[in-house]
Amino acid sequence: MEEKRLIDLIDELMTKLNSTKTSHPHGRWTETPKSKSTTSKKPRRSKTAYQLKISLNGIRPPIWRRVLVPGHATFHELHLIIQEAMGWEQAHLYEFDFGSVLIGIPDGWDSFQLEKELMDARRIPLQQWLTEEKQKFLYIYDFGDYWRHTVTVEKIETLPKPLERAACLKGKRACPPEDCGGVYGYLELLEAAVQKDSLADPELRELVDWMYDMKGEDFDPDAFDVEEANERLAYIRL
Repeated sequence: MEEKRLIDLIDELMTKLNSTKTSHPHGRWTETPKSKSTTSKKPRRSKTAYQLKISLNGIRPPIWRRVLVPGHATFHELHLIIQEAMGWEQAHLYEFDFGSVLIGIPDGWDSFQLEKELMDARRIPLQQWLTEEKQKFLYIYDFGDYWRHTVTVEKIETLPKPLERAACLKGKRACPPEDCGGVYGYLELLEAAVQKDSLADPELRELVDWMYDMKGEDFDPDAFDVEEANERLAYIRL
């Protein structure tokens, strides 16, 4: 992306985000409790910005988001950014997988993962690990449904001033509902929804009704509203 175009886009997005109400959206926002044992000194704000593409694995047509985030953001803050950009509800544990290293909230790890090095997402800024374009890593959300997202570093930019908030630049398709059984459960729901009126299986009809209760009667799996995503992201100050 050309520097002038990027700067203009950032200014436009920041203007929109700064005009958003500062109260927390009902029923969504949760903040990790702060304590002496879990917090560290906030890194200095960086002029480095990452353009990241987050793609939900295993679903076609793909569900993805493109976001712009500052280098000083921590991995826990990136978790919050992905949650709001995708449309998840911060209802489950998470981790970032770099192969031999897991970054997340240590209390959420099981003992079988201890052969990997564990790092606290609240203490690690992105710029410590994201070092080159085309770098990829995994974001795993909900260890039950096990939603795997591939995160790709598309661009690393140096901006005139640090970003104060993340921004969603683009995306495709709606986020699945929470607790629907992962990729296969969601695909079964979508298939059942297409033939809802003729479904003979009462359990499937009940599941489809549940999906619309969770996501709204007007839920469209092919829809994505970038402005709505940015309204949610506006509540995350970095």
